[in-house]
Amino acid sequence: MSLFHGIWGHSHKDDGHSHDGHGHPPRYREGEPKTTSVFVISFLILGVASSFQGGIAVFSGSVSLLSDAFHNVADGLTGIPLWLAFTLAGKRPTRRYPYGYGKFEDMAGILIVGLILVSAIVSLVRSVEKFLHPQIFHHPGWVALASVTGFLGNEAVAFLRIRAGRKTGSVSLVADGQHARVDGFASLTVLAGVAGSVTGHPLVDPAVGMLLGFSILFIAFRMIRDVGLHLSDGIEPETVEIIRKAAMASETVRAVSRTRARWTGHSISCDLWLVLDDAVSLKEGHREGRLAEERIRRALPFAGDVLIVVAPASEEQRMIP
Repeated sequence: MSLFHGIWGHSHKDDGHSHDGHGHPPRYREGEPKTTSVFVISFLILGVASSFQGGIAVFSGSVSLLSDAFHNVADGLTGIPLWLAFTLAGKRPTRRYPYGYGKFEDMAGILIVGLILVSAIVSLVRSVEKFLHPQIFHHPGWVALASVTGFLGNEAVAFLRIRAGRKTGSVSLVADGQHARVDGFASLTVLAGVAGSVTGHPLVDPAVGMLLGFSILFIAFRMIRDVGLHLSDGIEPETVEIIRKAAMASETVRAVSRTRARWTGHSISCDLWLVLDDAVSLKEGHREGRLAEERIRRALPFAGDVLIVVAPASEEQRMIP
């Protein structure tokens, strides 16, 4: 199709309909129903684990276990805004939101970071109080059982979320799964408090609680970096290079100019200029644009919108701003 004199373009929105008659089914929406079930299952697993831990923490007096229970509650709650974001992302674009609702997933990342920061502050405050007023907790056997329960629950959630995130290309979901995995190992550190209680060292328990609090802060700062990159339309440089190399993988293509890409939720939108020889016909140029798009989609499984402008070599300099 002609965009302007001497330059042809080929664009495709990943909505299941192709402009050239070759259908490209949606990449990430195929797994949406399974993905939403991951949120429900994760919430139930962490809800049961944190309730058990919280109950044991109350009658045992273990501040490190209480910190871990708070942490797991926050981790369970993070699935709620992500679930809402995935639901919105599956809606069709409207006049008000012509690019769709993918950015709502990135906005959900802000809420997730906020929840994690709150859980970190609560854990640190409680641990410092217990550190200043040390006290041996009771029922160390039950505390140890609750610690292992927290580990197993978080590991199960991490497996579910990371697998679903990688299948859908959701950086928020993968990060949330990694967060759950770290939480699992953090739950095991409560065993150090158990050892301290048994051996008569009451300061070990609040020290472990503070360690957990700082680990939560570290996770929050890392997520702030990732969410900030998406919200500011940033992209990993290696992703842009993957797109450029895929578009260049043809003897007919002389150059690829102005390659751009950005995350929209858990899909990547990109556009570029494909420079061909002047002798290439309109029909051949259209074909090369379509083939370049197909190569990009194979190299980039999470591609959403792909816009390719095909231009003859004599027009290349005039196109560059």
